Amino acid sequence: NQSMCILLSVDGCVSFQRYPSDKAYFIAKEILATERTYLKDLEVITVWFRSAVIKENAMPEGLMTLLFSNIDPIYEFHRGFLKEIEQRLSLW
Repeated sequence: NQSMCILLSVDGCVSFQRYPSDKAYFIAKEILATERTYLKDLEVITVWFRSAVIKENAMPEGLMTLLFSNIDPIYEFHRGFLKEIEQRLSLW
């Protein structure tokens, strides 16, 4: 049971638009919000925490390499994933 409306634009084209009350739309919006929060959390680790550790020389280099070599690819993946979600949701 999907709610839809038909829109007639100025140039006479007919298009369909889902009502924002559509359940799938709200689920997608929640995924977007969750992904934004997760990316901010990863940024705290990969940018701010790393910067503080380097500045204070608080961790052996080998441990830093081990830690960030695992986190950096995750952060980069989710940066691209968030952009993809934002683009797809804007076209909804």
